[in-house]
Amino acid sequence: MALAWVIVANQSRARLFEAQKRAGALTELETMIHPETRLKGRDIETDAPGRAFDSGGEGRHAMGNVRELHNRAGRTFAREIAHALERGRQEGRYEKLYIVAEPHMVGSLREALKPPTLATIAGETGKNLVSCEAEEIRAQLPTWL
Repeated sequence: MALAWVIVANQSRARLFEAQKRAGALTELETMIHPETRLKGRDIETDAPGRAFDSGGEGRHAMGNVRELHNRAGRTFAREIAHALERGRQEGRYEKLYIVAEPHMVGSLREALKPPTLATIAGETGKNLVSCEAEEIRAQLPTWL
């Protein structure tokens, strides 16, 4: 059994690592991709957003809220990640969990995790390090996991 799991995530990609020793290196277990969050807002939903005319001129603009569409897709991805973390905890594959994710994703993950898994969180960092090497990620964690 691994001593600790480290989830490194942003809105569209997550990488799961394990540490076998308290001061050990990280070994990557899995990469999860959520391509929907990489899409443009108009591609996330099949219907185009409504159009509106500006009240004081001749301009037109879309009425849809692209940011909300991406946030919703990010929350969906957080639930997928949480499911994998729940399964790992239930199988006894780790004792401690560390979250390294962009701040919005940290919040989404905390909302998606069940209380027993929340209790395993030993630390979290609000940084987007999903593209970094394992050594750089390890440097952001406590020396002793």
